[in-house]
Amino acid sequence: MTPGFWIQVIGSKKSGKTSLLEGLTRELVRRGRTVCFIKHTHEHPVLDGADTDTERLRRAGAATTILAGESSTITFRAEGGETLERIAHRDAGSAEILLAEGFRETAGRKIAIAGGDLDIGKLDGVIAVVGEPPEGFEGRTFSHDQTDELCDMIESELDGDRGSWSTSLTIDGRVIPLNVFVQDVIASGIMGMSAALEGVDGGTALDVRCRRTVRDD
Repeated sequence: MTPGFWIQVIGSKKSGKTSLLEGLTRELVRRGRTVCFIKHTHEHPVLDGADTDTERLRRAGAATTILAGESSTITFRAEGGETLERIAHRDAGSAEILLAEGFRETAGRKIAIAGGDLDIGKLDGVIAVVGEPPEGFEGRTFSHDQTDELCDMIESELDGDRGSWSTSLTIDGRVIPLNVFVQDVIASGIMGMSAALEGVDGGTALDVRCRRTVRDD
């Protein structure tokens, strides 16, 4: 189980999304929070150009190519158009807070940056606006330099979200839809069984992966 808590930052192109996210990340990390960042892009992400080994193997048909270094690992997957929820459960690790740039169609809490061609009134889940809010907006408003205040709001949202589990189940690569009750039952059951193991005393993030091994008898 990985965190089900995320904040999406939505804005038009060149509106300052990345700068805002960088400031939020620095401040949240300074406060002792662990943060994961995901960016939605319509372009194919390439690190070092088309001649890299990972890119050559991707073009050869590899479903997944991984570049593993001493201090970081980068994974490219052939499938595209994945939902924020699936990416969060698979890749966010044990981060407390997932900050996402984009994914405007995904349900969840959103910080919208006013300006450009963004129609904030058509977005669901907007809890705050950075810049001049649209007429009739009843949520909180901030200026671009109010990083501390935005982080206070994010932490308040996080603390209010605790108590239930967010669980994802994938079988042979297919994401299985789970209602809130089943999500909680699966995670609570695993946590309950784990409590009988030596050295296990609670937890907030579970990561369980099972693969059937077929033996020739």
